[in-house]
Amino acid sequence: MNKEEAVSDFLNSFKVALNNSSVYFQEHPVLKKSVEDFKVKTDSLLQFVSSVKIGFAPASLFIDGKVFEKTRLYEELAGFFHFRKIRSVEIKKGVFLEELINFFLKISMPPREIFKKGVLESILKRGNASHILLEILDYYQFLNSEDGEEDKDVW
Repeated sequence: MNKEEAVSDFLNSFKVALNNSSVYFQEHPVLKKSVEDFKVKTDSLLQFVSSVKIGFAPASLFIDGKVFEKTRLYEELAGFFHFRKIRSVEIKKGVFLEELINFFLKISMPPREIFKKGVLESILKRGNASHILLEILDYYQFLNSEDGEEDKDVW
């Protein structure tokens, strides 16, 4: 298997695990199997890189300097995370199955619940998932001018 095949398998498995985590409860065998498969695909990809960092735009993904777009899989993954104000997800070597299950269950919650309950902040705390890092999309940074002052007329 080469790196491109590993990335493709990783992204397909990522989508399946996301879908299953939004439908099934934590102990359900289908969810557990899909996250186990995702871990296997992640570990395969991590043989080529030290960590997997996926950047998200509204309709495209960025992995290792390469843009993934114009495919339903890429657009759905990008939209899913962009809608939840997530700029990137990084998964490091040594990630545990429990970390992945928790991550998928939290991230697949409806956006309203995510923001109301502070789910993103809880994922960001290193104690919960030291091998999974999130970068939050902060729209406030776009409202500031280059000199650090807030722009008055952003629209």
